Amino acid sequence: MAEIIPRWEWRTFARTIETQIDLAAHPQTRHVESSETYLASPTSEDNPKIRNELIDIKALQQVNDDGLEQWTVALKASFPLSGDQVSAVYRALKLDAPPASGECDFDTLLRMIEEDGRAWAVSADKVRDLYDVDGCTVEASRVTLDGEAFETVAAEDPDPVKVWNTVGKLGLQERENMSYVKAIQRFKAGALA
Repeated sequence: MAEIIPRWEWRTFARTIETQIDLAAHPQTRHVESSETYLASPTSEDNPKIRNELIDIKALQQVNDDGLEQWTVALKASFPLSGDQVSAVYRALKLDAPPASGECDFDTLLRMIEEDGRAWAVSADKVRDLYDVDGCTVEASRVTLDGEAFETVAAEDPDPVKVWNTVGKLGLQERENMSYVKAIQRFKAGALA
């Protein structure tokens, strides 16, 4: 398995976002379209998502003085999940896990979340364009959360100085840094504008 290197990330959400630089003038490294399911609760900080029949949990490690967040991979697993892996999902949601009862497939996990009522499963359809801006990855995306359209722009790299400099170059440093889990919490509260 490849070494996991924690990354610093800054992200913002809005109905529309304009940057002060033309991202298309920078090398595009990827164009990705995907359908994902995010899991979140009102108190969660970590970021579980399901994409391509895999669950991926990113864990928040720390927040620096500039408000950048450092994330690392806490779990990547394919379905069906073991009882321990289901417990890890619930820990990421800051919830007590139900008693383990063998393997858990995707539909069963979603049904458990829905029946529990303390967390949400939110569908996210994404169109992501990734660019290299001075060696920092910048993602400009159109995302639909449970049918509502938003835009998000993110900068990420293992070097927090590079990320913060890129956020400044984008002209977005006055905006709030908002991870997917924070955006979903706001969305479910009707407060993501």
